[in-house]
Amino acid sequence: MSFPSGGEGEDLDWFATAALFGDAAAFILRQVTDERAKRVVAAGAVSGYVFIGDLPEPDQTNVLTALRDEFPDHVDSVIYPPDVTSRMDDTEIFVARAKSLARMASRSIALREASGALPEGKG
Repeated sequence: MSFPSGGEGEDLDWFATAALFGDAAAFILRQVTDERAKRVVAAGAVSGYVFIGDLPEPDQTNVLTALRDEFPDHVDSVIYPPDVTSRMDDTEIFVARAKSLARMASRSIALREASGALPEGKG
């Protein structure tokens, strides 16, 4: 996943295993309303790279905000629910990696606000 930072050529990148990446891409796809952008995200999910900074507004802001605000709960309830984590070794490593996507989205929003790329109060 590539997140916009507000500066030219200063994207933030998040990497994950194919399964976690697929779950995250599916979550992102559900936040996108623009039909062309949906096709681009779906194609990116297949190729293994999604450029959130290429999404049109308001989808870009909506995706970043959903990742920041809703994705941690999604991780706990859908990706790594208790019945799954109870059978895993080193669960905290996998959960932390998944939730780091929310922290990166939060950082992206803050950097975009600081650079003026995102109007204050949005996100």
